[in-house]
Amino acid sequence: MPLSGSPETKSFSFLNQAGPISLNGAKGVLDAKVHSPSGALEECWVTEIDEDKYAVRFIPRENGLYLVDVKFNGSHIPGSPFKIRVGDPSQAGDPGMVSAYGAGLEGGTTGNAAEFIVNTTNAGAGALTVTIDGPSKVKMDCQECAEGYKVTYTPMAPGSYLISIKYGGPYHIVGSPFKAKVTGPRLVTSHNLLESSSVFVDSVTKSEASTQQGALPRVSSDASKVVAKGLGLNKAFVGQKNSFTVDCSKAGNNMLLVGVHGPKTPCEEIVVKHLGNRLYNVTYLLKDKGDYILVVKWGDEHIPGSPYHVSVP
Repeated sequence: MPLSGSPETKSFSFLNQAGPISLNGAKGVLDAKVHSPSGALEECWVTEIDEDKYAVRFIPRENGLYLVDVKFNGSHIPGSPFKIRVGDPSQAGDPGMVSAYGAGLEGGTTGNAAEFIVNTTNAGAGALTVTIDGPSKVKMDCQECAEGYKVTYTPMAPGSYLISIKYGGPYHIVGSPFKAKVTGPRLVTSHNLLESSSVFVDSVTKSEASTQQGALPRVSSDASKVVAKGLGLNKAFVGQKNSFTVDCSKAGNNMLLVGVHGPKTPCEEIVVKHLGNRLYNVTYLLKDKGDYILVVKWGDEHIPGSPYHVSVP
């Protein structure tokens, strides 16, 4: 039966579900290949353990689902390819729970980095493999982020690129492969019709609730698309409510943070009211004259113009 365990030091002896692989007196060549969760071919050994009975042994190097091809005289034996799960099944990556989004999946410009996010939240730990096939090799980078992983790539020739994203083994996520159209001048001399670039990450389990204690949640947003308007951004008066509006409707999902720092005493009152569709009205009350600093952030990032300098006559 397939076995589960740690990939660190164990070697596995693969037997079919009825026991050792038996040839029953047949003459020919028995051949085996082991495909890792990331799709690579792993070294394996076919060992005779009894007359006409064989075992396939290999050393797993990553968690996930392995596929073992067993062929006799070039043809798969019944049940081949066999599946072997390495690691805790509860931690196995589920490609059906992985999604990808971002402009880089649709296209880009030669010489400029394009990017997209692979969201592995609640998908369990698994092997992530991103392969980009196109008219040029691309410089690729994969960085961990709150949702999963941010992938950037820089194409060097115009044309169509095929972006394959697999998780938890040789299984495409929903929508993969994606087709990206790249425009711009050719920046390389190679004229090969097809070049391939890949990046592999043995990912960890992520959860929507897993944020560092005391840190703001990192979500998909863009503070540069926040628009603030109103007199209260530059001028305020003592003893009355000063106001301005903040439009975050095109800036993604995050939280609006407002602070007012004065020369002597703290701001008496700040009220942030959500009017709907991520449009906010902000009012604040001051007790002293002087020059104040008004900070407006969308999540961890300042919006355009922040920090503002407010004069109170």
